[in-house]
Amino acid sequence: MPSILNTLFAFGAVFVHSSASPTSSGSYWKPAAGTQWQIQLTGEVTDVSYAAEVYDIDLFDNDATTIANLQSNNKKVICYFSAGSYEDWRSDASSFQASDKGLAMDGWEGEWWLNTNSANVRTIMTARIDQALAKGCDGVDPDNVDAYDNANGVGLTEDDAVDYLTFLADAAHSRGMSIGLKNAGGLVETTLPIMEWQVNEQCAEFGECDLFQPFITAGKPVFHIEYPDGAPDSIAADVKSKDCGVAGFSTLLKNLALDAWVDPCE
Repeated sequence: MPSILNTLFAFGAVFVHSSASPTSSGSYWKPAAGTQWQIQLTGEVTDVSYAAEVYDIDLFDNDATTIANLQSNNKKVICYFSAGSYEDWRSDASSFQASDKGLAMDGWEGEWWLNTNSANVRTIMTARIDQALAKGCDGVDPDNVDAYDNANGVGLTEDDAVDYLTFLADAAHSRGMSIGLKNAGGLVETTLPIMEWQVNEQCAEFGECDLFQPFITAGKPVFHIEYPDGAPDSIAADVKSKDCGVAGFSTLLKNLALDAWVDPCE
């Protein structure tokens, strides 16, 4: 989960593509801007008491019973998986071919960029989306779709990213699930028509939140995370004020472990 945007590059990238066309029509969940949420990507979710309308949880670490329990408590469930990186600990890791892997991800042990143009990679990701469907997820959160903005080792470009996101959106929508864009500020304008929400990390810290405002304008939520120093034990008041001050965003303060701890900026 590596990406922090290069702001200047991202602004320039907005004008490279025409907007992606809406993918498969059908009935799937479309949350509104301002929707309250929680994200927990470490371990199985056992506490469903947090007052949020949406839980974003790890696809592999949670079973259908956990998801059904959340839904019975009036939560929508987004299932997270990495769509753009090879993770050597995942149960389907042996399905990838050596040629699918690019460069190692800086700072993320056990992860490598994937060649998302690979037919094999797309087959595996389709299987992951099928797994989300089988478990009852309401939507999917595909991470690491911004290889174009990183040294990826397989020559991936913005055009490749838009094509891949269109593929993922079609796969989700055709199965009755929604999908969001993770980070990738340079792709906001081009993929807004096919995404139901945005999940952003650290735009307040890096002064990039304006990149994601088109989602709010379109009535779609920006599920926003900041990782303040000292969390969860001690967060400076001025840092909390800055991190929580993005109008219209659904902001949470989290620790980097993305465990159950949360400060909802209230």
